[in-house]
Amino acid sequence: MKFTTKEATAPTEILANDHFVAIPCTVPATGIVADANGKKIVPSGTILPANDATAIGVLRQSVDVTYGDNSGALIIHGFLKTAALPAAPADTAKAALKQISFLA
Repeated sequence: MKFTTKEATAPTEILANDHFVAIPCTVPATGIVADANGKKIVPSGTILPANDATAIGVLRQSVDVTYGDNSGALIIHGFLKTAALPAAPADTAKAALKQISFLA
Protein backbone atom coordinates (compact mmCIF):
# COMPACT_ATOMS: atom_id res chain seq x y z
CA MET A 1 0.00 0.00 0.00
CA LYS A 2 1.27 3.45 -0.88
CA PHE A 3 0.26 6.67 0.83
CA THR A 4 0.61 10.09 -0.72
CA THR A 5 0.02 13.47 0.78
CA LYS A 6 -1.39 16.38 -1.16
CA GLU A 7 -1.63 19.85 0.30
CA ALA A 8 -4.88 21.66 -0.40
CA THR A 9 -5.22 25.40 -0.14
CA ALA A 10 -8.18 27.68 -0.60
CA PRO A 11 -8.11 29.71 -3.80
CA THR A 12 -7.47 33.43 -3.59
CA GLU A 13 -10.70 35.39 -4.08
CA ILE A 14 -10.12 38.32 -6.40
CA LEU A 15 -13.75 39.42 -6.69
CA ALA A 16 -14.95 42.26 -4.48
CA ASN A 17 -18.58 41.11 -4.91
CA ASP A 18 -20.64 38.63 -6.94
CA HIS A 19 -21.22 40.98 -9.89
CA PHE A 20 -18.95 39.99 -12.80
CA VAL A 21 -18.96 38.77 -16.40
CA ALA A 22 -16.41 36.22 -17.62
CA ILE A 23 -15.73 34.65 -20.99
CA PRO A 24 -13.91 31.40 -21.81
CA CYS A 25 -10.27 31.72 -22.83
CA THR A 26 -7.20 29.65 -23.58
CA VAL A 27 -4.36 30.31 -21.15
CA PRO A 28 -1.00 29.99 -22.93
CA ALA A 29 1.77 27.91 -21.37
CA THR A 30 4.59 29.84 -23.06
CA GLY A 31 6.79 31.84 -20.73
CA ILE A 32 5.47 30.23 -17.51
CA VAL A 33 8.20 28.95 -15.19
CA ALA A 34 7.67 25.73 -13.22
CA ASP A 35 7.51 25.93 -9.43
CA ALA A 36 9.46 23.74 -6.97
CA ASN A 37 7.05 20.85 -7.64
CA GLY A 38 7.44 21.07 -11.41
CA LYS A 39 3.98 22.59 -11.91
CA LYS A 40 3.34 25.56 -14.17
CA ILE A 41 0.48 27.52 -12.61
CA VAL A 42 -0.88 30.83 -13.91
CA PRO A 43 -2.35 32.46 -10.77
CA SER A 44 -5.84 33.89 -10.50
CA GLY A 45 -5.83 37.63 -11.03
CA THR A 46 -3.29 37.52 -13.85
CA ILE A 47 -4.05 40.12 -16.50
CA LEU A 48 -4.12 38.53 -19.95
CA PRO A 49 -2.64 38.57 -22.49
CA ALA A 50 -0.30 41.03 -20.72
CA ASN A 51 -0.35 43.71 -18.01
CA ASP A 52 -0.28 46.55 -20.56
CA ALA A 53 -2.45 48.24 -23.21
CA THR A 54 -3.17 44.83 -24.82
CA ALA A 55 -5.10 43.64 -21.73
CA ILE A 56 -8.43 41.96 -22.44
CA GLY A 57 -9.38 40.63 -19.00
CA VAL A 58 -8.32 39.13 -15.68
CA LEU A 59 -8.00 35.40 -15.03
CA ARG A 60 -10.82 34.27 -12.71
CA GLN A 61 -9.06 31.25 -11.16
CA SER A 62 -5.60 29.73 -11.27
CA VAL A 63 -4.91 27.54 -14.31
CA ASP A 64 -2.43 24.65 -14.54
CA VAL A 65 -0.51 24.84 -17.83
CA THR A 66 2.10 22.21 -16.93
CA TYR A 67 1.19 20.07 -19.93
CA GLY A 68 0.42 22.90 -22.36
CA ASP A 69 -2.25 25.51 -22.99
CA ASN A 70 -5.38 25.08 -20.87
CA SER A 71 -8.88 26.55 -20.56
CA GLY A 72 -9.80 29.30 -18.14
CA ALA A 73 -12.29 32.09 -17.54
CA LEU A 74 -11.42 35.71 -18.21
CA ILE A 75 -13.24 38.42 -16.26
CA ILE A 76 -14.15 41.27 -18.63
CA HIS A 77 -16.53 43.16 -16.33
CA GLY A 78 -16.67 43.45 -12.56
CA PHE A 79 -15.15 44.73 -9.34
CA LEU A 80 -11.80 43.26 -8.28
CA LYS A 81 -9.65 43.52 -5.14
CA THR A 82 -6.34 45.04 -6.22
CA ALA A 83 -4.53 43.63 -3.17
CA ALA A 84 -5.54 40.06 -4.14
CA LEU A 85 -3.94 40.26 -7.60
CA PRO A 86 -0.47 38.74 -8.13
CA ALA A 87 0.75 42.02 -9.68
CA ALA A 88 -0.64 45.55 -9.54
CA PRO A 89 -2.37 46.49 -12.78
CA ALA A 90 -0.40 48.91 -14.92
CA ASP A 91 -2.08 52.21 -15.77
CA THR A 92 -2.22 51.17 -19.43
CA ALA A 93 -3.94 47.91 -18.48
CA LYS A 94 -6.47 49.78 -16.34
CA ALA A 95 -7.24 52.03 -19.29
CA ALA A 96 -7.70 49.01 -21.57
CA LEU A 97 -9.97 47.21 -19.07
CA LYS A 98 -12.72 49.82 -19.19
CA GLN A 99 -15.41 47.65 -17.57
CA ILE A 100 -13.32 46.44 -14.64
CA SER A 101 -13.04 48.50 -11.46
CA PHE A 102 -10.00 47.83 -9.29
CA LEU A 103 -10.81 48.44 -5.61
CA ALA A 104 -8.36 48.94 -2.77
